[in-house]
Amino acid sequence: MLNIKSTINDAAFNFSTEQYIMRGESHKAPIAMLWQTGKTVMLGSYQVANIEIDVDFAKKNDIKIVRRSSGGGTIFTDSGTVLLSLILPYEKQENSQFEAKELLASWVIDTLGKLGITAKQEGRNDITIGGKKITGIAQYVVGNKICSHCSLLYDTDLEMLAQVLKVDDEKISSKAIRSIRSRVANVTDYINERMPVEKLKELIISTLGEKHNLTHYSLSDEELAEIMAINEEKYSNPEYTYGRSPKFSFKNSKRFFGGRVDVYLDITRGTIDSCLIRGDFMGTASIRLLEEKLEKREYQKEIINDILEQTPLDSFLGHVTKEELLSCLFD
Repeated sequence: MLNIKSTINDAAFNFSTEQYIMRGESHKAPIAMLWQTGKTVMLGSYQVANIEIDVDFAKKNDIKIVRRSSGGGTIFTDSGTVLLSLILPYEKQENSQFEAKELLASWVIDTLGKLGITAKQEGRNDITIGGKKITGIAQYVVGNKICSHCSLLYDTDLEMLAQVLKVDDEKISSKAIRSIRSRVANVTDYINERMPVEKLKELIISTLGEKHNLTHYSLSDEELAEIMAINEEKYSNPEYTYGRSPKFSFKNSKRFFGGRVDVYLDITRGTIDSCLIRGDFMGTASIRLLEEKLEKREYQKEIINDILEQTPLDSFLGHVTKEELLSCLFD
């Protein structure tokens, strides 16, 4: 396994590095990457910025806004957060996605165990300590590779996190909590003697090295040039970050176990002209492929049901079922 230690604390650059590795054939070995950011809000791939974050607050406080390629919810990171990325070969087998997530989760849990902390997996993608979330795992697939990544709240400014992120009331009430701040915690809340974040990063890498033969790898100038091109084209591009504004004559939003689903349909004379599906569901494939399947189709439940019957929805929507999506499209 190759280990890339990123020294650039910019989320857009590091997401570009992930994508460079994912879409290229030069790196076939598994890759682990450890990185950090300044104050940053990271949108899930299918979320609408103005719904998820307080954009004005972010601008006033010099918080960068970026969009990642994986699904899931919006997160806040800063210099007290450590981000882990694991890129593995991927075969479209039943357990491949699960095994990739388990490898990343065990990496985090084993590291925390060395600090005397008992952490466990809960829900769709969370890792918690005493019921409070300290990280969440998201994934996406490109070709024959899968990227699993997470942000570990070590000594993050949780007050700023609570102010910049918007959380819908249904999500809050479904977890029987009163605020987003009460749901999350820092690792430093559970250790007697806090260590500098650099020491934590060393511990994270040494923990992974106990199970995998790690080779430290530095990106070449040629690779960095390609990464910067991806950065400029995509992750630092406001058009990608903020996305196209949904145009719709029908809108519906529902929260399920597998995440929230927001549907925007533009319907003319009984036909779906355009379709946008947004939310914090945990699919690994591009949702645009599913949207295209529904466009130019008659807006009739039986017709849409037949299309969805023939579609591997788990790759697009994670644990959101066909019946749940139909209820969002028609109810």
